[in-house]
Amino acid sequence: MKNIGVVFGGYSSEYEVSVKSGKFIYDNLKDYQDWNIYEIRISKNKNTVKFKEEIFDLDFQSFSFKIDDKIIKLDAVFNIIHGDPGENGILAEILERNKIPQTSCNSYVSELTFNKKKYIEFVGGLNIPCSKQVLLKKKDTINVSKILETIKIPCIVKPNNGGSSIGVSKVNYPDELENKIKIAFKEGDEVLIEDFLEGQEVSVGVIDRDNDRIILPITEIISENELFDYNAKYLGESQEITPGNISAKSKELIHKYINTIYDNIELKGITRSEFIIVNQNPHILETNTIPGFTKQSIVPQQIEANGLSIKEVIYNQMKSIL
Repeated sequence: MKNIGVVFGGYSSEYEVSVKSGKFIYDNLKDYQDWNIYEIRISKNKNTVKFKEEIFDLDFQSFSFKIDDKIIKLDAVFNIIHGDPGENGILAEILERNKIPQTSCNSYVSELTFNKKKYIEFVGGLNIPCSKQVLLKKKDTINVSKILETIKIPCIVKPNNGGSSIGVSKVNYPDELENKIKIAFKEGDEVLIEDFLEGQEVSVGVIDRDNDRIILPITEIISENELFDYNAKYLGESQEITPGNISAKSKELIHKYINTIYDNIELKGITRSEFIIVNQNPHILETNTIPGFTKQSIVPQQIEANGLSIKEVIYNQMKSIL
């Protein structure tokens, strides 16, 4: 019997979303008879393992636990923590140290993609269009005039490390900028200010399946709000159309850009990239290496639109690393 851990939770504002994603993954894996499936919850208070309705303590550094005085080592991990520590390389580094394979990217790639500024610099170096950005650190003085020398109004303010659009704002007037920056700083020590791109917002998932890269049908996002924010993503305040009404030229370019990124960095497992299409030309916003994965999430919608079984895709992700 293989010991498989479904790891969820984390330390960020995405905790609750990750718990729901973890439950969805667990429910799709629990019936496989050749695996022991452990629910592993990471939180600021305590790290625990649930197995057969019993709760055990997890040693985070060795990523092992005791059941009946026997130390259980995991054969593999399905990493479904959105944000810190699952998506920023910290968990990946611990798993690498303990030689435990996992479904997501390695520590180097996770750290790069989680830092939005560094990642956009990386993809910009591959000649993929993206917006202009300014990075602020918490210790920096907020100099609105200086920022506006580089960035135009309207603009977007967001945490440099974070997800689920938490702490993200659109700034329509210069006198709003400082307050929006302070809101974003509540989510982390670095904030990005970037040009607002007016266009069609789309999201594209990619999965590995039997060592093949599958770019899933592209979702068009029509938010009821100014942005595709947390409420639009998780509280139904948006339309998500899969496949979206996207021109053949834009689709071809998105596929080209995704393949270029994958050919230049070791992305792995299930990812989701966000683009804004301006005059048929896609501009990348970010790539999520551990995107939301509940029944309502975008990537599962895309998997079904592609004619694949979600359960089979989840199983395949685990099987491929064992």
